[in-house]
Amino acid sequence: MVNPNYKFPPKKEIKTQTQEKQSGEKRKLPGRQPAKSVTSAMLEIDANDACGRDFVNTVDDNEGAYYNDANDIYTDKVPVESLARCVYGKTDREFEEEFQKFPNGLTKPYHASHLKGNVSKNRYRGIYPYDDSRVRIKGGDSDYINASFIDGYNMKRAYIATLGPMSKQLGDFGIFWQMVWQQKVETIAMVTNLIEDGKDKCDQYWPNPGVSKTYGDITVSCYTENKYTEFTKRVFSVSKVKRKEKRMLHHLHFTCWPDRDVPDDVTAIIEFRQAVLNSPTQFNGPLLVHCSAGVGRTGTYIALDILTKEGEAKGAIDIPGCVVNMRQNRPNMIQTLIQYKYLYTALVHSLTLSCKPIKAEGFQQYLTRTRDSELVHLYEKINLTVETMSNEEMIAVERHKAETKANRPHADIPGDKNRPRLYLNLKPGASDYINAVYIDSFTVKDRYLVCQTPLKETVSDFVTLVIQEQCSCVVSFESEMEKHRNVGLYYPADNQELVIGDITVRSHKVEGKDYYQKRTLTITHVTANGHSDVRTIPNLQFTDWDKKHNVPRSTQNVLAFIEDVDAAAKASRHDGPIFVHCLDGASKSGLFCVVSLLLQRVAVNQEVSVVNVVRKVRTRRKLAIPNKEQFYFCHECVLGYINTRESTTYYNTCGGLVRGQN
Repeated sequence: MVNPNYKFPPKKEIKTQTQEKQSGEKRKLPGRQPAKSVTSAMLEIDANDACGRDFVNTVDDNEGAYYNDANDIYTDKVPVESLARCVYGKTDREFEEEFQKFPNGLTKPYHASHLKGNVSKNRYRGIYPYDDSRVRIKGGDSDYINASFIDGYNMKRAYIATLGPMSKQLGDFGIFWQMVWQQKVETIAMVTNLIEDGKDKCDQYWPNPGVSKTYGDITVSCYTENKYTEFTKRVFSVSKVKRKEKRMLHHLHFTCWPDRDVPDDVTAIIEFRQAVLNSPTQFNGPLLVHCSAGVGRTGTYIALDILTKEGEAKGAIDIPGCVVNMRQNRPNMIQTLIQYKYLYTALVHSLTLSCKPIKAEGFQQYLTRTRDSELVHLYEKINLTVETMSNEEMIAVERHKAETKANRPHADIPGDKNRPRLYLNLKPGASDYINAVYIDSFTVKDRYLVCQTPLKETVSDFVTLVIQEQCSCVVSFESEMEKHRNVGLYYPADNQELVIGDITVRSHKVEGKDYYQKRTLTITHVTANGHSDVRTIPNLQFTDWDKKHNVPRSTQNVLAFIEDVDAAAKASRHDGPIFVHCLDGASKSGLFCVVSLLLQRVAVNQEVSVVNVVRKVRTRRKLAIPNKEQFYFCHECVLGYINTRESTTYYNTCGGLVRGQN
């Protein structure tokens, strides 16, 4: 919904703010301006989110604010069914031209932010709340805090966007918690880490688990803290000193948004948003969102929430109009071009891919009412979605394709962002490349190390990686490896030795089932100083694979295998990743990771989205789940897991499934 005060002509040649300044065509904002004697020169320049476009300080304390005109933007609603075509049809140049037309800098009066005593409560030059949308605090010496109300979809003041609380600006954080109490905030979405790239982005303004602290006249107690790979959930109780009223507050902390970048994939922020939406509420107060400056990542998250709600309700969205409206509430919301592009990609996923999680108790009903043709269509839509990749990553992929002795033809080639680097025994001038990537579990970062089954030329690198990464377990999806012409064997026959340079491998078969074999690998590495480093690592080889359809023959065998792998990794002497390999490093290993992640989510949240997990794994291994049969199989595994749990299943901190009695 676009602000009705704005009219968007179809075409109009515009000058950007920089061009206006260069040409001398400055336009002074009408209304009351900060007193000339007040200066904000002591405040920081906001570099927190400036990753796609340099932040321009648009505030001159002696001259006031200058701005672009929102009339420069032509906007129209995009039907949801056309959204993917619209997004993937846009060139980088078109995205940039569209983004540069947004009103930039301070466009409305912000007098309160520069009153004596208030300047010190700001952190960044140019990031001040407007007088007509700022949050006012009642009952203190000053009503000022650097926070702004943001209008939502069909709801005024649906959000509060604010600076990340810092003691330098807020002292004991009493004014922040006073705002939370007065505005009846029940959920906080925090989208920054406390420290990023060695710089303080936010202070810890809440108590540790099991601790109560008083901030001003507000007492906050932290009941629980549950950490997952991409976000942390905390539950607080909040109460006024000397008052009996107590409120519950849910603190959702998104931890995988890197400094000066965007998350690896859009599923992370979408699943985080779902967790925020699932937080119980009673008072219908605003959602409080903050990063460091309260404009870049904060604006991106709020826009995703607004536009997803609009698309679900109306079947069409107006992305530029949403940004314009947000920037009328707080300057520079969605601060960079890369954030703006990320928003578009996230909206394609949230609105077109049926990615809402399905409750465990309703999963059978969901599959019953979903026709096979609908699942096929959904799988085809997943295949059409484009995974975001930076220019640096694309260059790295092309560079690694040239490592012909380290990759099979048509292999899944990683970039640099999520791959391990060989360093153990690495000779001067040698490449650190091996075809492998890390994949996170639900609670443990880099829980899986997914690798291509070694070529004869890469056996040494393969075994070296197992040692180097302190791998807890090796999982193979290649049966009868000795019969493959293009496979390098990394273990010998039982009770024999295989010598690979400075490494010796012994193999001993421990036990077997009709769908997998288990052996123990004893790997001895003679270091440069002559010391022998001995590792004993379990190796589980899955053999129950239907080669014709490229799926396992039995869901129950896969579920049991995953449980045995988790148990073997937990019992291992080493706490490194579970090392998983198949011929191309994706088609079978990817299924193992997807199903493992699906079961973890069911165990923890009692709900799951197969689409989200497939997209998440494909961000690291794009050839994972290569056919619709595997996509079906993922659903069958979830259903089988739900139906066969004879006792309460919970999730432990090591990333595995553990069965406990009711």
